[in-house]
Amino acid sequence: MRPSAVFLGFTAGLVALAAITAACGDDDSGGGAPAADGGDAQTDAPVVITNDTESKQSGKIIRAQTEDEGVEGATVTVAGKTATTNAAGDYELLVPRNTPYRMTVAKEGFYKLLEQEWIVKKETLERGSTNLLLTATANLLAGLLPGRDPAKGLVVVKVTPLPPCTSEEGATLAIDPPGDAKVAYFSGSLPDSQQSSVKAGAAFSAAFYNVAVGVPLKVVVSSSECAQVAFPVDVGDVTYTGVLEAEPGDALSYFRVYIKDAAIPDAGSD
Repeated sequence: MRPSAVFLGFTAGLVALAAITAACGDDDSGGGAPAADGGDAQTDAPVVITNDTESKQSGKIIRAQTEDEGVEGATVTVAGKTATTNAAGDYELLVPRNTPYRMTVAKEGFYKLLEQEWIVKKETLERGSTNLLLTATANLLAGLLPGRDPAKGLVVVKVTPLPPCTSEEGATLAIDPPGDAKVAYFSGSLPDSQQSSVKAGAAFSAAFYNVAVGVPLKVVVSSSECAQVAFPVDVGDVTYTGVLEAEPGDALSYFRVYIKDAAIPDAGSD
């Protein structure tokens, strides 16, 4: 499954909520106007790899709930370079090879998306689709997070089991530094205040809100069945380093954690 595909299930649930409140919704992120100068990273100027310290990343920014409707004019930023999506939502961008980087996506009327840090070791990376979350829909989500402080960060976490681990059911999450952060676990496509642990198959595992901003964050998974995979983690064509930060305001950070081997029993247990 492509990394951002889980946003579709989440926003599908928000559609029903939006219909009730006469609002509209979408997914992944945005916020802020496109950069004035996309330079040679613009999709109308083909990106050419010139040395072995860089790779070409391509992808598509789409509006969630539409499956494949591209977002034109979204700004994709990596390591100080920007690309602006074309009418179809496509972009190409030179990124560092064998060097950690983070990607952000911004578009006026959407929440800004901040991705966790990853490393590309190949010459090219097809990142797939990234869904943007409309501000109107994000505000509906915020209404399900009691006491959310917009001056603090919002982090959405997805726990994924890797073989031989078969399920994330019942896992609990913590964020470090904890600060004033609160957690809301998802049930189906929406956060549920009655849910006290991760539910298998949910669009997202949990949302942390009122998170400290501008500092490195760490998410810790506790499970009676499986153990958290230590970063760095190789998934597909990228290596996730585990580095993540949050921003205040209309911004959403997306973080993936993985569980795999059987959990180690507590010392002294039978």
